[in-house]
Order: sequence, then C-alpha cells, then structure tokens
Amino acid sequence: MQKKKLLIDVFWSISALVLMNGVMQLFVYPQLNHRLGAERFGDVLYVMGVIAVFAPSVGSAVNNTRLVRRREYTVENGDALLSIGIMLIPSLAVFLWMTHGFFSTAGQWVAAVGLLLATALRYYGDAEFRMSLFYKGYFLYYCAISIGYIAGVGLYRLTDNWMLAFLPGELLCFLYVLWRGHIYRPLRRSENQWSFFRHAATLAVSYLFYNAVLNMDRVLLQGLMGGKSVTVFYVASLLGKTLALLVVPLNGIIIGYLTKGTQKITRKAYLFTSVAVVVVGAVLYGAICVVMPWFARTFYRDVAEEILALAPLANLSQIACFSSSLLLTVMLTFCSERWQLLTQGSYVVVFLLLATLGANHSGIQGFVMGVLIANLLRLAFVCALGTAIAGRGADRQLNEKE
Repeated sequence: MQKKKLLIDVFWSISALVLMNGVMQLFVYPQLNHRLGAERFGDVLYVMGVIAVFAPSVGSAVNNTRLVRRREYTVENGDALLSIGIMLIPSLAVFLWMTHGFFSTAGQWVAAVGLLLATALRYYGDAEFRMSLFYKGYFLYYCAISIGYIAGVGLYRLTDNWMLAFLPGELLCFLYVLWRGHIYRPLRRSENQWSFFRHAATLAVSYLFYNAVLNMDRVLLQGLMGGKSVTVFYVASLLGKTLALLVVPLNGIIIGYLTKGTQKITRKAYLFTSVAVVVVGAVLYGAICVVMPWFARTFYRDVAEEILALAPLANLSQIACFSSSLLLTVMLTFCSERWQLLTQGSYVVVFLLLATLGANHSGIQGFVMGVLIANLLRLAFVCALGTAIAGRGADRQLNEKE
C-alpha cells in the first residue's frame, strides 16, 4: 500500500509540474517570443531569470526547513512567514538593482515587485500539501497556476505589460491555499522562531547559489553577447531545464517521506539512489535528443539552427544539474544545511570560472562547454560526498541502537 501511494504521489507531482511548464513553455513563452522578437524576449528571460534566483531560494528554503525541522521542534505559521519576510527584503533590493533598466512606468515596477513576492509565496505554498502528503491537492495547486498563466496572456495582450502574463497564476495559487489550507492562518509564532529562521536562512543561501548558477546563463550572456544569445541558449537547454524543474516536486516527495521517520539512509541505499538517478537521467537525455529538433523548428523557427547546434551539450549539462540536485535533496535529510552551503558555494565558483573562460575563448560554444564541465564535476562531488556522510550517519545510528 505504501509503495502504491508513493507511485501515485509521484504521478500527481510530476503531472503538476509538467502541466505548469507545458503551459509556460508551449504557450506563454512562444507567445511572448512571437510578439516581442528574439532580442526583447531575451530581456524578458533575463528578468524572469533574476526572479528565478531569489523567489525559489526564499520560498523553497522555508518550505523544506519546515518539513525537515518539524521532527525536532514546533513550527508555527508565523515563524515561516516571518522568515520569508525578512529574507525578501534584501532579495527585493538586489532584484530592483539588477532589473531597473528594464522598467519605465510605475505599473511595470509594481507588477515586477508583485511578481517576485507572489512567486516566493508560490514556492512556499505547496508545503501545505507536502506536509500532509496530499499530492492530489498539490496537482490542483499547479492547475491553478496554469489557469492563471493562460488568463495572464490575455491580460498581456490588453495591457502590453508582459509581467501580467505570469502574475495572475502566482496570485491564484496563493488564493487557493489561503482558501483551502492552513499554512497562512492562524498566524501564531513559537519560541523557536529564530532557530527556524537560522536554519531557513542557511538553506536559502545554499539555494541562492544553486539558483544563481541555474539562471546565471541569462545574466552572463545578457552582459557578454546581448539578448539574442540569451534566447538561443535558453531554448537550446530548455527541455533539459524543464526536467531540472521537476526537481521541485520530486524533492517534495523525497523530503516528505524521508522526514516522516527517524531512520537515516545507509551508504548502500545512497549508492543505489545515485546509480538510479544517473540511469534515469541518461534515459531522459536520449528522449530530449529525439524531441529537440521538432521542438526548435516548431516553436522557434527564426533561430532553430543556432539552437540545434548547442542543444546536445546544453541539455546534457541540465541533466547533470538535475541529477545532482536530487541527490543533494536526499543528503538534506541526513546531514547539516552547512554541507549544502559548501557544495553550492564551491559550484558557483567553478561555474563562473569555467563559463567565463569558455565564453572568452570560444564564444557561446565555449560557454556551453564550461557549464557542462561544471555540472559534471558537481554531480561527481555530490555522489562522493553523500556516500561518505551517509556511511558515517548510518554507523552512528547503529552505535546508538547498540
């Protein structure tokens, strides 16, 4: 029965993200690219990339910390929202500094701030369903986002403000949880609020490193080569990035189930998990290689050949990123957040070094190769580190039982 429920939960979780990203990648983004052109659409991707650095770092950190730490102490709704509010203050300041040249009217500024805040709450909000392992509700949550995105495209056509293509979806899922859930009310705080904040902030910094690198391609290419290069690389790696986004629901299931008990994962189990993740990644990469030519020539005809020249290595890089992110989530259930911070911090340094050297030496082709090497090194490091820590943790647990 437990295995059956796990498979059903995986189905609901993946279906939720496939639905949302399908709407975004097959409907919203092609509409924006068609109406704005490759150069201006690259600007949109840059702004959304900056949002994708800060919003999930804050929202997911508080979300995952609430699940992991509930075994150790009481966490109230007010503790979580206080942490989100504190961490969003510097996030908002940096976001506005990085994107100030892309907005010219008060309406655009308000929409930009609202989009950042609402997206952070979206990444936190699915904790409602992960804590209770109610993944059918998780699916409905992402249905609400998808419906909002479809409605948002209509608003964009009426107002010519592209941020309104995304804002209704982020707000609609917040209202859904506010109506049906319990993580926003009542707003009590506990005596553990600052302990919770410290744990969440540490994890948020590690996620910030990861999300910065995951979206750094847009930032670096915008500065080095302009908006069109952002569009070309983004679409070339898009199917791989979409799989990387599935890390979010799979992370939720992993943490939700592994934090229900007290048993720590063994070295053998972690090794098996590592091999399984790599094998699944290889299968997914093969599927991407088959689908990519049709996808590029159907939805991005104006830059299709440039995209296809980069796609094989760009998507392999994203698969490696996807695999190591899943394994890092498994590690979170049996080791300190400081290991996450160390791993992600080292990854940022290696990524920036190799990507910049590659771009300076061979342009966008060199950039892609540098990113690929950085992600493969991260995957190898996570496999080795997790195996070592899992072994020590299992030994300690056995000793305690004896």
